This record gives sequence, C-alpha cells and structure tokens, in this order.
Amino acid sequence: MSKMRNILSKILIILITSVTLSIIPSCDREDRIPYVYVNFVIYPDLPEYMSIKTPGNYLYLTGGVQGIILYCQFTDEYMAYERNCPNDPYENNAVLDVDSTGLFLECRNCGSRFSIYDGSIVESPSKYPVLQYATYLDNSALYINNQY
Repeated sequence: MSKMRNILSKILIILITSVTLSIIPSCDREDRIPYVYVNFVIYPDLPEYMSIKTPGNYLYLTGGVQGIILYCQFTDEYMAYERNCPNDPYENNAVLDVDSTGLFLECRNCGSRFSIYDGSIVESPSKYPVLQYATYLDNSALYINNQY
C-alpha cells in the first residue's frame, strides 16, 4: 500500500510540475511593449523641429518600437511617448496617433485613448498607460532616452 502511495505521489508531482512548466512560458510575455534602446538628441532650434517649441504641439519621430510622439507641455518641458499601443503591442496595427483635438493619443487598432499630457488611460480596453521615454532639455539640445 505504501509502495502504491509513493508511486501515486511521484506521478502527482510530475503532473503538477508539467502543468506548471507549460503555464509559465505563456505568462512570460505579459503582452508588454518590447524593450528597445532609445537614446538620441534633437535640436528644437533647427527648422524641422521649430514647431515643437510651442506648447501643445507635437511631432512624430523615428525610434522606439513603432515610433515616438514628442509633445511640448510648456516652453521647456517635453513628453516623449512610444507609439506602440500597450494594449496589444505585438499587433502590427497597434499604433498610437494624436487625435484631431490634440488632447489624446488613440490606438487605430483597439480604440484605447490616452491623455497626451501624461500618457494615462482615458478609455479602455488597455490595462496599461502609454510607455514614456525620459526627456531632458539642455540649452538647445533635447535628449530623449529610456528611463531605466
């Protein structure tokens, strides 16, 4: 009888381990935006970037996963957002655009809306806010990079 219990215990342990190991890889991805190294400088005094010096204006920049939206909050304060929608970052169409009011970022795929002011969720289905990059203005150079 005890030999049978040992065998059943071992089978149960193997079964639990197998189920656990098969679940872990699916939890690993978490549908988060993939990490991409971001580290570049723009010069707002150059003609192609002049419009970004006006509060409320924005530019689409190359970089990040799907591009970057650079937004001017104040004359010396900028926000940089990843254009890849955090709701389903592995979907090719999951790209954020600034809406017609200039106040929100909208996903063309799922319809999630985010505040352009801080990247927070305004309308679901996204569970996560927009990914932000760090910005630092030093005289005439605006640095944009990963925060970590």
